[in-house]
Amino acid sequence: MNLRNGTLLQGGKYRIEGVLGQGGFGITYRATQVMLERTVAIKEFFMKDMNGRDGASGAVTTPSTGSALQVEQYRRKFVKEARNLAGLEHPHIVRIIDIFEERGTVYYVMPYMSGGSLHDVVKRGGPLAESQALDYVRQVASALHYMHEQKQLCHYDVKPANILLDSAGKAVLIDFGISKNYDREGHETSTTPIGMSEGYAPIEQYQGQVQEFSPASDVYALGATLYFLLSGQRPPTAIDRIGGAALALPASVSQATRQLVEQAMTIARQLRPQSVAMFLEESSPGKTVGDPDVTVVEVPPAAQPVKRPTSQQQLKDETFTVGGVTFKMIAVEGGTFRMGATAEQGTSDPYSDEYPTHQVTLSSYSIGETEVTQALWVAVMGSNPSWFTRWFKRKKQQDHPVHNVTWGDCQNFIHRLNSLTGKRFRLPTEAEWEFAARGGNKSKGYKYSGSNTLDDVAWYNDNNISKTHPVATKAPNELGLYDMSGNVWECCHDWSGGYNGGAQTNPTGPTSGSNRVYRGGSWFSNARRCRVSSRSNFSPSSSYSFLGFRLAL
Repeated sequence: MNLRNGTLLQGGKYRIEGVLGQGGFGITYRATQVMLERTVAIKEFFMKDMNGRDGASGAVTTPSTGSALQVEQYRRKFVKEARNLAGLEHPHIVRIIDIFEERGTVYYVMPYMSGGSLHDVVKRGGPLAESQALDYVRQVASALHYMHEQKQLCHYDVKPANILLDSAGKAVLIDFGISKNYDREGHETSTTPIGMSEGYAPIEQYQGQVQEFSPASDVYALGATLYFLLSGQRPPTAIDRIGGAALALPASVSQATRQLVEQAMTIARQLRPQSVAMFLEESSPGKTVGDPDVTVVEVPPAAQPVKRPTSQQQLKDETFTVGGVTFKMIAVEGGTFRMGATAEQGTSDPYSDEYPTHQVTLSSYSIGETEVTQALWVAVMGSNPSWFTRWFKRKKQQDHPVHNVTWGDCQNFIHRLNSLTGKRFRLPTEAEWEFAARGGNKSKGYKYSGSNTLDDVAWYNDNNISKTHPVATKAPNELGLYDMSGNVWECCHDWSGGYNGGAQTNPTGPTSGSNRVYRGGSWFSNARRCRVSSRSNFSPSSSYSFLGFRLAL
């Protein structure tokens, strides 16, 4: 039972005009804010399976003591949803105008979206043009990117019905009723059960596996939303897809967009794009996720001559053997270089984390000739965590890079390796990684590590066949280093953070943070992410099929 039209709330401040929609946990009304004479939307906490309503007063009732405890739990979550929304400031996320308690329940007030939902738009007019569908998805993606990166918040209910259009036609994400907050380590801060929307929820929501921070779950729903906008049909459920149900997009949809949907809706969470930024790498070339309308500007070329620090130890290449597995460390003579998106890198996005370019001077060090292999990991740790081990014959898998390891796992490996060898191996700093990827003092200024033609030096999404490949099967760079572009993203020592423009010597990044830096792109990445200046970051607890590492010494 809904509130009757004409019902006054807050002593006449708001007047109910009609029902906009109802879900399992609330009823949303169209209302008038009387003194301002403007239309608003008001969401009322009302659990349709447990709450009732007094016919005379309109007060919300709860029938039993057992139900009361559960209703109170969800009532607190409803209030938390409002507080979460009040703390979000983004043009594509709905705003909170007011919140109040009345009639035995809680209400919060939002702007009224006159354009209706994307679900309604498609049902009225049919599938959208590809460019229009992508534009709406980019707008919602910018909201999700903000939530994930700045608020550690996952929505978990992205779908066309929860995307409204305002009077200007701008997409606005609503309904944060089953969203979850996570701490800086990626652990959930509440244990409220999570729901799901058929066709839009990934398999992990059916399985209740959302205890750890996972932007990839929202990526699945974003891909499913794009599927609906392009096809006019609700996607098959994740369970049906496991049973063989196929995605069926219209023939007019481009191959690039088709691939975007299929990658986002990959059943296995670890094989999906792990962030909204990765999801949109190819759909928005040359533009940042947070602002799809950013203007591309030209960056002047760097003209800084290479300098060599004095009084440095002269290193030589060294070969080590552990448990019968041999690996090589390549000496990198110290020098000075321009770090970041220098002209040859081909990105001029003024909001990119590759700016500002800045002068960095490094002492000499050594870095792994290849990424750490599965064979070396097993020799040190005794087991293989890699996702793709079942895909390869035993002899071949040893030469593939180890992956599906966290930043902490890498530290444990290095600690054991140092105990076995008596050396002081470590992860490279981000600056050391980029200097080596550029070819050090032998650099020829390539866009990728060792070439301007990516296929010569890297396994990436155009040639990888959706898996890792044996190390050192592509050409090396100027220093003799393999796979610094592609194959797996490589973990660095540094916490993730922005650059400053000042000259630096042996920088080690921010002193703290929530994510660690990864460099180089992977088998899953497009060409842009494989440039030597490209940066990414993941939680130290992340372990994915495209994350690995390389040693420094």
